[in-house]
Amino acid sequence: MFINAAMSRNQNDVTPSGFDNPKTTVTIYNDLGSDLPLQYHCKSNDDDLGDRVLASGGSWSFQFKPSVFGNTFFSCSFSWENQLHYFDIYKYKRDRIFAKFGCRKCGWKIRKNGPCKLNKNTKMFDVCHSWKS
Repeated sequence: MFINAAMSRNQNDVTPSGFDNPKTTVTIYNDLGSDLPLQYHCKSNDDDLGDRVLASGGSWSFQFKPSVFGNTFFSCSFSWENQLHYFDIYKYKRDRIFAKFGCRKCGWKIRKNGPCKLNKNTKMFDVCHSWKS
């Protein structure tokens, strides 16, 4: 699986044709507020993206090509102050481009009460989930 991590906010869409397997970009935004830094660690079964810290209001992104077998996922731990939470930031069955809230550019705002995904229909971060823990 191909992985590319970057601090870039602007990435071009790739239009699929035929049997193309275009890259997916996941962007994480620190929306905790109160000038809180967000500590996080994301990984899949194949790739460990390492421990990182994101300043309040900052963003970080990584790219990958989803597996043609439909089993791609990335999970992350998120911590701030005395809080520690987990969330699957990319799950193929939930996030594949043809799913209801699927995406090729998957944006997530990390908030205290849970992560909220960018809704491709409303252009707002209004697809919110609970923490896994």
